[in-house]
This record gives sequence, C-alpha cells and structure tokens, in this order.
Amino acid sequence: MRNRERERRAQRKRREQEIRLQMFVLAVGAALLLFLVIVGIGRWREAVAERKRLEAERALQEREEELLSDSVLEYEDLVKYYAEEEGIYEYVPVLLAIMEVETKGERDDVMQSSESAGLEPNSLGPEASIAQACDYFRGLVDRTEDLDVDRNTIIQAYNYGPGYMYYIAENGGEHSFDLAVEYAKEMSGGRTAKYTHDIADFNGNWMYLYGNMYYGNAFAVCRDSCMVRVEGDHGAAAGTQPGLWCLSCSFFYSHFLLVCLKYAA
Repeated sequence: MRNRERERRAQRKRREQEIRLQMFVLAVGAALLLFLVIVGIGRWREAVAERKRLEAERALQEREEELLSDSVLEYEDLVKYYAEEEGIYEYVPVLLAIMEVETKGERDDVMQSSESAGLEPNSLGPEASIAQACDYFRGLVDRTEDLDVDRNTIIQAYNYGPGYMYYIAENGGEHSFDLAVEYAKEMSGGRTAKYTHDIADFNGNWMYLYGNMYYGNAFAVCRDSCMVRVEGDHGAAAGTQPGLWCLSCSFFYSHFLLVCLKYAA
C-alpha cells in the first residue's frame, strides 16, 4: 500500500512538473512570438516611412523640374554641394527658388550675392556666387536662432541684409509686411519709386528705394505665375542695385511651404 501511495505521489509530481514545463515553454513561445511581431511591425513601419520619404523626394524633384528654369537646374548640383558644405542642405529648394527669382540662372552672378560679400554688383562668377550665397544664407539661418526671429525673416533678410534680422528681433521677432515697409523707409530715407505689380495694388503700386519690401510678402500669395518690374533700386544684400527684378510667386510660395513641412515633420 505504501509503495503504491509513493508511486502515485511520484506520478502526480511528475505530471505537475510536466505541466509547469509545458506552461514555461508556452510562455517563452508566446514571448518570442510577441517579440517577432513587434520587430516585424517596427520594420514594416520603417519600410513605410522610407517609401513615403522617397515618394516625397521624387515629388519634390518633379515639382522643382516643373517650376525651375533649365538654366537654374544646371546649377542644382553646385547648390547642393555648397549648401551641404554650409550645413543648410534642407534649404536647397529655397536657394534654388532664390536663384530663379534673382536671375533665372542667366547671369554670371546667379545668386546676386556679390554685394553680400562687400563687392561690386555682379562681380562674382556662377560658382563663386553660389558659394557666397550659401555662406550668406547660413549666416542668416544662424542669426535666426541667436536672435529668436521667425524663418520668414530669413527670406526678407536675403534681400535687405542681416540688419533686418536685428530690426525684427527688436520689434517682436516675427517678420511682417508692415515691419518690412518701416525698415525700408528708414534705410531709404523715405525715398520712393513706382512699383507695378499685382501684389502691390493694395498699397498703391509704390515701394521705398531700399531692397524690395514685397520680397517676403510674396510667400503669402499663391499665384500661378507673375512677373515683377521695379523702377528703382534693389539688391540681394544691400538694396542698392538698380534694374529689373523678376519674381515667380507660385514657385517661391510652393517651395517655402515644402521646406516648412519638412521642418514640421
């Protein structure tokens, strides 16, 4: 009797051990399966994100090719190179847009950046102009953080010069058309010129003779395309170069939005 009782107890103990082992194996298997599922979901999300990134890049490239002049696209690799050198590669679409606005890539000083280097207007060749523009633009980006001003200020400052950024920092930190007007008024001594363009209709088609006070304002206007003719002075950095200035509002606007979306992503 005692032997049978001991044998039953031993069998029961073995069953309990087998059950615990089975439960442990099942728990390990479930944990491993859960781990594989999590890893798989993570890799799937990475793949989806990478596909979306590539699609966005292709869409941006197609948009650039649609809106940029062929003569500007010829300089795209140089712009990318110098922008990367200056640590502002994410601003390549804006830099290309600036070239489209300033010269359409059809002058030697393609970025109209000679004056920002303290040189005579149009004294730089294409590559030197791009290099200087990227260096100048990087300085504007750096000042954005130092002075705590918004990114819209950068665009107007490319036209007005870095002094405009300090002016904005002292007046609320956000670029506005009214502040651009007041700055131009101070810098021009109140001298004005005729400015014939739809974007200036609301303001009586005039401008102060310093840079272009509508330069940054164009980003807030979405049009299919428009051409600007200025009778007076303008310049990429100092606001002193006489002549004509052309602006594709839709191009500038669309690329600025793309850059903003990239920052917000």
